[in-house]
Amino acid sequence: MKKVARILIIAAVSAWIYYPCIHGTWLWDDGLEVAQNAVLRAPGGWWQPWVHPQGMDYFPLKGSLQWIEWHLWGADPTGYHVVNLSLHIVGALLVWRLLRVLGVRCAFIGGLLFAVHPLAVESVAWISEFKNTVSLPPLLLASAAYVEFDRDRRPWAWISSLLWFLAALACKTSVVMFPVILLLFAWWRRGRIGIRDLRDSAPFFGASLAMGAATVWFQSTRAIGVAGTQSGLAERVGQAGWSIVSYARQSLLPEGLAPIYPPVAGFLPACVPWLAIALVLSVFWVWRASWGRHALLGSGWFLINLAPVLGIIPMAYLRISPRADHFAYLPLVGWVGLAAAAYGAAVDACQRHKGSGALLRLFLTGVAAAAACELVFEALGYAAAFRDEKALWTLAVERNPAAWLARNNLGKVFLQEHRTADAEAQLRKAVTLKPDSPEAHANLGNCLAAEGLAAEARGEYRTALGIEPAFAGAHYDLGLSLLRSGLLEQAAGEFWATLRLDPRHAQAHNNLGLALAGSGNPAGAMEHYRLALAIDPGLEEAHLNLGNIYFRQGRLEDAVSEYREALRIDPGYAGAHNNLGQALAGLGREKEAQAEFEKARGAANH
Repeated sequence: MKKVARILIIAAVSAWIYYPCIHGTWLWDDGLEVAQNAVLRAPGGWWQPWVHPQGMDYFPLKGSLQWIEWHLWGADPTGYHVVNLSLHIVGALLVWRLLRVLGVRCAFIGGLLFAVHPLAVESVAWISEFKNTVSLPPLLLASAAYVEFDRDRRPWAWISSLLWFLAALACKTSVVMFPVILLLFAWWRRGRIGIRDLRDSAPFFGASLAMGAATVWFQSTRAIGVAGTQSGLAERVGQAGWSIVSYARQSLLPEGLAPIYPPVAGFLPACVPWLAIALVLSVFWVWRASWGRHALLGSGWFLINLAPVLGIIPMAYLRISPRADHFAYLPLVGWVGLAAAAYGAAVDACQRHKGSGALLRLFLTGVAAAAACELVFEALGYAAAFRDEKALWTLAVERNPAAWLARNNLGKVFLQEHRTADAEAQLRKAVTLKPDSPEAHANLGNCLAAEGLAAEARGEYRTALGIEPAFAGAHYDLGLSLLRSGLLEQAAGEFWATLRLDPRHAQAHNNLGLALAGSGNPAGAMEHYRLALAIDPGLEEAHLNLGNIYFRQGRLEDAVSEYREALRIDPGYAGAHNNLGQALAGLGREKEAQAEFEKARGAANH
């Protein structure tokens, strides 16, 4: 009964912390990851991630599971948030179980701390980090199974551990350091690493090397190959040391967490953090005959699992931020394990004090409860920032004013809200902070276009294309501006450039059709309207434009059909009601035509 109560505590507190974002919207790259991911819609999308991966990483099991999610929840973010939260709760319970298997007293404290720790918020509240929450449970199951195998030498436990590890690797390859953890565990258990330990861990190393090589290839050819890397090895190693210190500080005192962090620009040499880390580990080593052995296991889990994400091996994400909370999700297990072990040791020490022991334990319990409550409320406040883009990027700008991407994204939010002055202020700051960002220049162009400054907008689009000539979005935006200014031939050239880079850009086909129609080429226009609709049958504007071609050709029944299809998609489309009225009038159906004109006036007034 006590165990059930503890399970319910972890589940209930976790649900309370993450309730603010359960009904949240898509964030950042959630659209590319899920909402706009064509593979998830494909009938064979469950197996394509295994043999035809499309993204910047090879996480095939994660991709298959996301395909299932899409067919369960579709475009509703709530289901994805619930799954992330559920997996996090399972992960916390498995942390508790693993610590129990390792013999840690007060193992429940470790599971509870993991559940409520603010450093986990980004992984749980951000749908795109499903790969984190889904990879942790199989890794923890693999860990517990290997501990049982090491204790009892039962082959099924070893096989179970390997299979769970393969599942974790197929979800996210940041778990690749697990075989090194196995050797650390062997040393912790017996004080040495023997031939048997090397033999037992060899298949795990083989799997890690294979998946690790695949990850490096994907990052170098699909991520870094596109984005590039901005720093040399010495700079990356120096930054990695400061990142370890920052992750450790945030694990102990998780304040000021943010989606994007600035680089550490301290006056101290880059070797200082590495010397500090070496000093701490040396102290643990000196005391390895007692508490230092356990400290080395916990800190080893933390450091070893951080190693792949520190940026020493280049990663595309580190162009945005030198560190990220979601990179610390797996290493956090080592930290909470240390905390649980330390708390258990303190409880034991209290019990050894006769007379004052009960009072000391009560005091210790109060301190631990106060610390846990502080973590809960810090996590609750941070999770609320992940409810929508505006809240997230407002917080990001507040905590890191020099984050150009945060300002760029907040500017986009303001632009969607038609707050063009606020949007322009953020986007101008973004291009000042990051003058070589084509995205920031293109977004500033969109803002200027919304303010009616067409020439200035086109200047920003051309700046973006000067930085990145293969930027399809900037070609499209420039073409749209030229089209609206009546520069049809130039607009058509930009739309052609867009389609060379992105042949499935439905809006580019539609607007190229408008440019061709305005230039006296109705046949070419019809072709591109139809191509647009083949890509996106729900593009109501393309139905309207195709109907307009039919109307001009005197094919009124065909025009009526296209206008009605546009209205089926958007019943409040005033232009379609008006044009449908014109076509119906041409067919002599005056009563129906008048009804459509009334609907057009009504829609225009709303």
